[in-house]
Amino acid sequence: MKLFKITSLLLIFLYILSGCITTKEYHQTFIGESQNWSAELIQDGNVKYKNHKELKDQYEIEYERNEVLRLRYIGNESDLGQEVEYSYRRGKGSIKVLKGEMIKTDEVFTHSGGSAGTSHIPKDSEYKPVNNKDSVLEVTVKWNGKEEKIKLKYGE
Repeated sequence: MKLFKITSLLLIFLYILSGCITTKEYHQTFIGESQNWSAELIQDGNVKYKNHKELKDQYEIEYERNEVLRLRYIGNESDLGQEVEYSYRRGKGSIKVLKGEMIKTDEVFTHSGGSAGTSHIPKDSEYKPVNNKDSVLEVTVKWNGKEEKIKLKYGE
């Protein structure tokens, strides 16, 4: 009987505590093409809200963001040279091959990154993903002495 009472009290306590934390998730994809490249940027994240211990009009939040950029060559060249560089607002990368070798045109270039942290925001506002549906992101790609910019728009 004592075990039942203790278990019941513990469950009630956990139920009350779980009501103090709200988690929201988001998933966004931005896509675009230029003359020779297609790109897709996927952003995922979650935010945990809980009442701030000291500031009554604030939420304490924990957030986590991850993103993956995928580039694919869609042009007509037979090879991409020995180096391809790409950059966008929060990331950049390059691929180089040994002298005498060439990068194949069916290569898919992938760059991933993320961040996490804690902060606080007013209770009458909401944490927004880094980009919103109206954002237009730009990726720059350099290869074989050429450069193109790809505009990425929200695509579900």
